[in-house]
Amino acid sequence: MKRISVPVESMIESLTSFGLSAEKYNDIMGLFEIVDAGDHDALVMPALSFNDSHLSREEVLITLSAFWVTVIGNTDSFSEQELQGLGALRSLYFVAVNFGYQGLAACIAKYWESTSPLHKTESVELWR
Repeated sequence: MKRISVPVESMIESLTSFGLSAEKYNDIMGLFEIVDAGDHDALVMPALSFNDSHLSREEVLITLSAFWVTVIGNTDSFSEQELQGLGALRSLYFVAVNFGYQGLAACIAKYWESTSPLHKTESVELWR
């Protein structure tokens, strides 16, 4: 099974862009497997679900959103990983909306709009 990994530093940048405080970074990094990718350390989504009991539901959704934004930003255009990342991020947008996390939904929507040349849609909500 091929696993998707992202550079640790890129993940930290994504978490910051979603507004998560730096004091949460160590807790969040502990959710992932950290592997040596040669020229950098990388985070890999664990094969089994992670123990997120010390994070709020919103922080878990922010973590997952940041992971997939990082995947999108660190893969080749039109790659399988990029397509998986776009699909996952779009799904997380609707989860955020349905749980009432409007701030997270707005961050995802802003990211989606800024990357519209990549996926050829202006809005994460296609019916707009």
